Amino acid sequence: MKFLCTKVKSSWLTSDLNRKKVEEVGLLIKDVFIGLEIKNEKPSEEENHQVNNAVSNLFSSHIKAFPIRLIDL
Repeated sequence: MKFLCTKVKSSWLTSDLNRKKVEEVGLLIKDVFIGLEIKNEKPSEEENHQVNNAVSNLFSSHIKAFPIRLIDL
């Protein structure tokens, strides 16, 4: 399975408030990665858009520090 995600600091995820924010924007938490599970080899445009918007909402002005990539789980 593929995971379209960005990596965050594990200390950032220790906050219940931050974990709740991630879930509210529709992303999953897998270890130090937040993102969406992808069933196909490549994410759809909609999946890319959803993850980009969610990461943008979470980190707004620091978006460049959170590159989105596709990893194998």
